[in-house]
Amino acid sequence: MNAALHNNHRMKSITANAVTPGIAIAVATAITMSVAWCPHIALGQQRVVDTLHNLSTSGPGEVRAESEEQICIFCHAPHNTSGVAPLWNREAPLSNYTIYRSSTFDADPGQPTGSSKLCLSCHDGTIALGRVLSRADRIRMVGSDFMPAGLSNLGTDLSDDHPVSFHYTTGLAASDRQLESPDTLPAEVKLDRSGQFQCTTCHDPHHNRFRMFLTMTDAFGSLCIACHDMDGWSTGSHGAAGDAVSGVALGDWPFGTVAENACRSCHRTHTAGGRERLLIFEKEEDNCLNCHDGSVAQFNILAEIDKQSAHDPRLQTGVHDPTEMLAGTNPHVECVDCHNPHAAGPQTDQDYVAIGATMQKVPGSTSGGGYTQEAQYEYEVCYRCHGDAPVPVSRRIARLADQPNLRLKFNSTNPSFHPIVTASPNSDVVSLDPSIAPGSLIRCTDCHNNDSGRRAGSYGPDGPHGSVYDFLLIRNYSVHDDTPESAYDYALCYQCHQRTSILNNESFPEHARHVRDQDAPCSACHDPHGISTISSSGSDHTHLINFDVTIVRPLYTTGTLAYRDLGDRTGTCTLTCHNQIHDTRPYGEQP
Repeated sequence: MNAALHNNHRMKSITANAVTPGIAIAVATAITMSVAWCPHIALGQQRVVDTLHNLSTSGPGEVRAESEEQICIFCHAPHNTSGVAPLWNREAPLSNYTIYRSSTFDADPGQPTGSSKLCLSCHDGTIALGRVLSRADRIRMVGSDFMPAGLSNLGTDLSDDHPVSFHYTTGLAASDRQLESPDTLPAEVKLDRSGQFQCTTCHDPHHNRFRMFLTMTDAFGSLCIACHDMDGWSTGSHGAAGDAVSGVALGDWPFGTVAENACRSCHRTHTAGGRERLLIFEKEEDNCLNCHDGSVAQFNILAEIDKQSAHDPRLQTGVHDPTEMLAGTNPHVECVDCHNPHAAGPQTDQDYVAIGATMQKVPGSTSGGGYTQEAQYEYEVCYRCHGDAPVPVSRRIARLADQPNLRLKFNSTNPSFHPIVTASPNSDVVSLDPSIAPGSLIRCTDCHNNDSGRRAGSYGPDGPHGSVYDFLLIRNYSVHDDTPESAYDYALCYQCHQRTSILNNESFPEHARHVRDQDAPCSACHDPHGISTISSSGSDHTHLINFDVTIVRPLYTTGTLAYRDLGDRTGTCTLTCHNQIHDTRPYGEQP
């Protein structure tokens, strides 16, 4: 048998016994340790001799052998090997590894097996690179005898690396719901013979055509989305963003734009800073602010959360978890509480939408208090923190009927409410701006929003990231007693309710006297969200009347604090305010 036929026969024989299909390509290197005889050392980008896996004296890296000229010997040998295919020439690492764990990972990987364990015989940094079984003495190296520190040295803590050695099954894909079925994986992405995901699923140690020895390009996320079918990615902003990332020092980006880097814009598959979900940075918000600080993305969100009133994700670290139901049970705010980075779309200028494109495919809490995986209304996202498990709000006004649960305050069975969930049953709103149709719905962000955003008449980003006004409001809303009335002090109210109508007493005969003459704020009498029947106080609460008890006090003699609605623009008040006693004091035409 001539040499060529002999080598071809030997290669087929070894391939039949290979541990994984992904490792099968390695058998060619095992035929002989001579460069001249190694058939895989081919031309162009596929040549092992041109990659960092060439640890011989001819290797291109800083780490290479002092005198060893054979290339394949560092992994393979025809004799005196470990007995593990493909003719493995290294000891198996004895390390007990810390394995990747995540609340969103449905598989249950154990210790590394198969080709992953073979890779770790160099890449965990515990075994010298020149320690091979076919030699009595260790091959001496220049630069470092062990894998140098850096992204390639994974160590024995693999909790910050993409999980390996788990069974990738149709059941796992169905359970996860954002994984492709193993039956649909492209040819370049191979599981091992037992159906396990291994290092060689993504890496081919014998060519480096696509950087990092990847089996296929990861430009535009191609390698990642071979397995990961992230809901909304194909139509979301990040997958299409052509923003340049050049000059940004803190990223780990091999490509020029956000769209090209795709998954790599936020994730790092090895030695990730944020271990769960393999984020580049440990602090979750840093992975967003790295671009949304004015350096890459169109809007500078970092500048917004630096404002005096803000949803500032920097206040807590390591608190958020994607599986949490009500975020308020463990008070915090993270960017991903309101935005799904895989699905978020561009902002729109529509007057009213049930939920904005930037909040697509985000969990929420329904008006009935149930959990929904995908909120259909903006308020459902807000209810996760401000509903049944309300987060503490600084300077929250103490009310006669006190209720921090906004879900209950907007309930359509309440005596009065702003129309967030359902339209108001009262069409007789005399002061309402005529451009607003009776029965219109509004959104939380019509009031709670960026003071310099587009809905505020400026050019900044919309959304409740930050505001110069208290309570994260789009316009000023003074709640302090003894505030002189002005268009500025009650600008929030006057954006929908005409100032002239209020001061002309068209809806209440005492408006001008209270607001302008006595310097009482709107908030002294009105609760802008609504009044829940669950927290009934013995007072009527139509017309959003729910007294601020730090300004409006009970009657000294009886301890009564109440408003009585007696019909069309008529009623009585029993209270003490500005040292004035109102003992069932009437207003309007009494019946």
